[in-house]
Amino acid sequence: MQEPANALWLLLMFPLICILFIVFFITLWNFVVFLIAVIGGWLRLAQHYRAQADFEGTKWPMQSGYMGLSRYRGVLTIGANSQGLYLAVFPLFRIAHPPLFIPWSDITTTERQRLWASYLDFNFAQAPSARLSVRKNLGEKLLAARSGY
Repeated sequence: MQEPANALWLLLMFPLICILFIVFFITLWNFVVFLIAVIGGWLRLAQHYRAQADFEGTKWPMQSGYMGLSRYRGVLTIGANSQGLYLAVFPLFRIAHPPLFIPWSDITTTERQRLWASYLDFNFAQAPSARLSVRKNLGEKLLAARSGY
């Protein structure tokens, strides 16, 4: 008699366990993505440079870069036009990562060597502690789009 009661209890608990796991996973995912935005500086940039309109210009999707201690590997959409630089992340990572638009007047760039590759660092006037580093070839494309070439 005890065996069927245990089996019934397990059968009834399984959906609850599944729901709790899904809730736990979603909560953990949101927390980690939020933490990445805080550590990297995306939230600091969003305080000053949140995109107010749809971006019109050249975009390069699925790009990689570093922002502070955070590495964005293949999840960045980076765009540029004559007015500024556009940054967005893949929708699954949008928690605390609103699209950004930074005017060129607030951007300075520096080149540096990082291990075996050259990078361009984009520094931002309103959030000096947040720095975007991208491979030099992508950085040069962004700067060319600024000039209209």
